[in-house]
Amino acid sequence: MVFIIVIPIFSCCSNSINSSKSNELIKYDSIKYWIEQSKLYETSLTQRANALENAHNLTSEINQDSIKLIYFEEIAFQAESQNIDSLFIKVNRESLDLALKLTDYFKMGYIYWNYGNYYTDIKVVDSAYFHYSKAYSAFKKAKDNPKYKFYSAKMLFNMGFILSGMKDYTGSEVALFEAIPAFEKENKFKDLYQCYNLLGIIYYNLEEFDKAVYYHNKALEFLEKVEYVGNSKEVNLSNLGLVYQKLKNYGKALENFNKSMEYRNLKNQDPKFYASLIDNIAYTKFLRGDAENIKDDLYNALKIRDSLNYLSGVVVSKRHLSEFYALKKDTIKAISLANDAFNLAGEVGNNRDKLETLLLLANVDKKNAGIYLTDYVKINDSLQVQERKIRNKFTRIRFETDEYIQETEKLSQQKLFISLGGFLTILFLSFAYVVRVQRIKNKELLFEKEQQKANEEIYSLMLKQQTKLEEGRLRERHRISEDLHDGVLGKIFGTRLGLGFLSVKGDEETITKLDTYIDELQNIEKEIRSISHELKNDILSSKEDFFNIIEDLIEKKSNLEGLEWEFDNDEEIHWELISDSIKINFYRIIQEALQNVIKYAEASKIKVAINLIDKNIELVIKDNGKGFDETETRKGIGLKNMKSRASKLDGSFKVITSINEGTTIYINCPIL
Repeated sequence: MVFIIVIPIFSCCSNSINSSKSNELIKYDSIKYWIEQSKLYETSLTQRANALENAHNLTSEINQDSIKLIYFEEIAFQAESQNIDSLFIKVNRESLDLALKLTDYFKMGYIYWNYGNYYTDIKVVDSAYFHYSKAYSAFKKAKDNPKYKFYSAKMLFNMGFILSGMKDYTGSEVALFEAIPAFEKENKFKDLYQCYNLLGIIYYNLEEFDKAVYYHNKALEFLEKVEYVGNSKEVNLSNLGLVYQKLKNYGKALENFNKSMEYRNLKNQDPKFYASLIDNIAYTKFLRGDAENIKDDLYNALKIRDSLNYLSGVVVSKRHLSEFYALKKDTIKAISLANDAFNLAGEVGNNRDKLETLLLLANVDKKNAGIYLTDYVKINDSLQVQERKIRNKFTRIRFETDEYIQETEKLSQQKLFISLGGFLTILFLSFAYVVRVQRIKNKELLFEKEQQKANEEIYSLMLKQQTKLEEGRLRERHRISEDLHDGVLGKIFGTRLGLGFLSVKGDEETITKLDTYIDELQNIEKEIRSISHELKNDILSSKEDFFNIIEDLIEKKSNLEGLEWEFDNDEEIHWELISDSIKINFYRIIQEALQNVIKYAEASKIKVAINLIDKNIELVIKDNGKGFDETETRKGIGLKNMKSRASKLDGSFKVITSINEGTTIYINCPIL
């Protein structure tokens, strides 16, 4: 029986597992499909970005981190290569988190490499260098991978390339010489060509021209072993020609320039490089002393560069033409071309050409030579300071990276000790932090308590002041009442009695008038008695309450700015039963709100209402001012204070506002 029951259960589980595997395979195929779609450059960038986004969403659903990481890497690489920056940053960050989780140093290296390429593309070289150095460190630790030395060397080349661009030639040289043995071991001829070519450029800039010749020739040897070289050979020959030009071996320089010109139809395939070669050949002839047949070539190079908007090339062409016209004694033309070159070099930020053009101007324009040389010294000094700062910055990054590697190795040897020490340190710091936080909280509570006490004292003094004023008014009413009743009323009563008993003789009309006056005196007595009683009425003599305090505040503030105001107070609220805490905070909130309306709102009307809703009190403050955009306007201290006061009452605080629609503030709190 057991056997019969187990079989269907096992079969069901098996089907479920197979179904799960099938779904996973379908998902993998879908991810691959969307990645392939992202590589179709005949589609729009938006379509390719959407395809990568679809691949990312599907990959996020994969449960296996190692497989997920593989797909994330590919998606990030495609996003970076297609300049889909936001997706690249997001996916690469997720990839790094997974690699750290898996402690996969080789993958970490790839991810940092992607970051380095990204920052290189957007020309943020310090960030690019930092991430290449992080990649280098990661690859160095991935010793379980047989390719770790090769990829470490790739990062060294990238770091060296950046350093050479920043004129840190020594740092670049060190990085390249460290990379070369790894490339030699793997027979990576293209990488070796790039290293030696860069070394040739470095020694050219260091004016060690014999070494530059050696390394450029070395680069050409390795280039012969590379299947696809593009225009690398032409570029290398051109670089070699420039070195020979500096060595004043003009024959060798022309030989290399002409060889470079022979390889391809450069005029159509690479017009920028073609123009550079024409200019280099013509200028080399000029330096050799052959200035008769070069003018057309110099202008031809200038024309091509100008048509391509190759501004740095235009600067070089105009500088060479200036030298040509200076030799021909056409000083005006020479100065004009040199000034054009100087101004254009400033526009493109080419400081090297600015310095060379200033020296040229000093030679051509003898009158102003002192000015040009002074400018040369200033610019050169500032550039040296700037370059020194940059070199120091990259040195710090290198030092921090090396220090990080050493520290990591040291930590791996002392793992148990450091872990224990770290745990005790964290425990101690946590305890210190808790104690510190508790002290701060105690201070805050003490401050709030003192502030609350001060608020209550202020409110109490305010009530006492209002009470004293009211008592004074009441005493004055009693005095007037007594004076009217005992003094004026008695005299009028006596006068009326006297007139009543007076025997007046006269005609009937006179007697009638006398009776009328006596009756009028009696009416006056009644009116005075009524007024005297009203002045002593208990209703008028009741103590000043919170309602009148608030009304007085609103009236004074509104009248000060000419605002129309309205105050509604729910008659069901018995303020004598409401806690002083609510009264004080409501008073301060209304005071702050009125101040904000006067200062910022540009309102003409304001309404304040206090309502009783179940067991809660609701305060509403509304104006018809200009309002503000909550999403764009940074909340001021006034609104924060109001919200803080509402929270102290365990209440809620809400602001409803928009541009030109006024502002309404709601505070709702329980009756304490």
